[in-house]
Amino acid sequence: MTAASTSRPQQVIVNRAVFPTSGVAEVSALYVDTGSADGSQPGERYEILGRRSIEVYPHSRVSMGTYFNAFPAGYWQRWTAVREVRLSVRLRGAGLVSVYKSTARGRLTAVASQNFDNETVEFELPLRSFVDGGYYWFDIACGREQAILEAAEWTVEEPDGWVGGQATVGITTFNRPGYCLDQIKAVGDDEGIHDVIRRLVVVDQGTDLVSAQPGYAEAAERLGEKLHALRQPNLGGSGGFSRAMLEALDADDSAYVLLLDDDAISEPEAIARAVRFADFCREATIVGGGMLHLDDRSVLYTQGEVWDQGYSWMRPAGDTVYDHDFAEDTLRETPTLHRLVHADFNGWWMCLIPTKVLKEIGLSMPVFLKFDDIEFALRARDHGYRTVCLPGVAVWHMAWHDKDPTRTWEEYFIHRNRVITGLAHSHVSRGGKLPLHSFLGDVKLLFMLQYSTVRLRHEALRDVFRGPKALGPELASRQAEIRQLREAYVDARVVEDVDTLPPVRRSSRAVFGSVRRPTNPAAALWLALRVAARQLLVPQARKSRDFPERVIPAPDISWWRFADIDSALVTAPDGSGVAWYQRDLATMRRFLWRSLRLNIRLYRAWSALAAEYRDGLPHEVSPDSWREIFAHSDESGR
Repeated sequence: MTAASTSRPQQVIVNRAVFPTSGVAEVSALYVDTGSADGSQPGERYEILGRRSIEVYPHSRVSMGTYFNAFPAGYWQRWTAVREVRLSVRLRGAGLVSVYKSTARGRLTAVASQNFDNETVEFELPLRSFVDGGYYWFDIACGREQAILEAAEWTVEEPDGWVGGQATVGITTFNRPGYCLDQIKAVGDDEGIHDVIRRLVVVDQGTDLVSAQPGYAEAAERLGEKLHALRQPNLGGSGGFSRAMLEALDADDSAYVLLLDDDAISEPEAIARAVRFADFCREATIVGGGMLHLDDRSVLYTQGEVWDQGYSWMRPAGDTVYDHDFAEDTLRETPTLHRLVHADFNGWWMCLIPTKVLKEIGLSMPVFLKFDDIEFALRARDHGYRTVCLPGVAVWHMAWHDKDPTRTWEEYFIHRNRVITGLAHSHVSRGGKLPLHSFLGDVKLLFMLQYSTVRLRHEALRDVFRGPKALGPELASRQAEIRQLREAYVDARVVEDVDTLPPVRRSSRAVFGSVRRPTNPAAALWLALRVAARQLLVPQARKSRDFPERVIPAPDISWWRFADIDSALVTAPDGSGVAWYQRDLATMRRFLWRSLRLNIRLYRAWSALAAEYRDGLPHEVSPDSWREIFAHSDESGR
């Protein structure tokens, strides 16, 4: 760990220090750490001068040991052949640059330092002690005068004959033209990443077109011939992203396809980092980006997840947790974030896929939305291709906490595609706990009087039994059919003007007194049994159809809140109004019996269904199959 020698082998920039120029107060903790307990904010110890430059005030110290500016040494050692990285820091003024490293346990050590006075300071840093994780970063400390960081770069030696890869960036959008235009602008405005982008494919599946928005022409001009805007009928995320994948395969001039959601805000530097990391990986590797909350921008939803084949469901990878707030606990203060995370998949809010992988395993499953990203990564893993979720690569995406998919048409796709993914990739006997989990999920929703959702889940299982051949032909039409099916149920009808509904009035008989949240599993089981007996045996109160009995805000919805009532006004997840939930004894009995039969059938038929999906999916995900889907949907659209 010494200052760089006089020999200058050609270097490749793989990371650059970067800073925000908008929303600074919201995101500063992701870029700069003041290391202060007094809650110092930007403007008190430093000032951001531009995307790659900051001024550090006299008698201040700032650290780049942050999510976006620490170098993920553990990932580079584990997944590439690179064994040395060079840090170059260009500075004006005088002060001290100190380089730190961390271990997988989060222990921090100063490894090098150098005084500077209007110069570029360089360090050669080995990548040989990070097998379980760890970072490098640098701090800048000033004495009596300020200093300016003009630029900082992490570079690696260019191998003989090396050619940097380029990516086709694919964005699929449906009537979110503002968000999508912002994505286009973010990519176009950052010329530092243009050399890693071969083209930007925007697949517009909506009616409110991105190309019709004010400012689109100027944004398109910045990208020039790199921008390719396409239109097609709404085929969901899987159809939009598969179109971008197919465009890259047909052009055959991109090493990668990088998928970006339309309702996200990019850190453009993350695109270059993902491409360059993939360039140096020993083998073709899917490189995933983390998801930061768009409405709470210092919070990292996840940096990598694994798939539990026993439940066919996801959970955080390793010791990570969902929703880590860097404003509360910085990277340097959180030991678990320094460990190498082994993930099974990455969400397609931002994900880089080598075109080599697409050529071998095909495109997305034609499932409209939900679980397409998980299934693809598991399919790639089965073919020997790993997914690496690289820290410092991320987008801000609309958060899940104000969404409740069990109260929308999306639950059909979640349930169907979850089961299909389990059939295709679970190796536990008869799906493990999935059939039971599916049945109990129906019971919980029936307790909550969400009959529309249970109806969609039953439809989902029925469609699973039809096999993989039914997926492609119905891709363009199934969403509309499902939405129409759901609207037949009263709990699916949201009323915006609450005053048009009758006033709240208690109608039900109290069968077992007042109900409170169960405090332990035994209490929850006993209450569930009593609720089941009541909903299966006791007719609903006649006046419960005339007056709602309770108002339940969306954040408070839970099965036990319906234990002693027959109807309730429940706030919609997006706050747009309320739905009037009404208990129906006949529907409860019919749906419970149907759920039991469908899930027993799933359990019994699992092995045969799994073989059918494993044999049939390779055709359904092939480029030729997708070409047929696009051709048919284009004809139908016209």
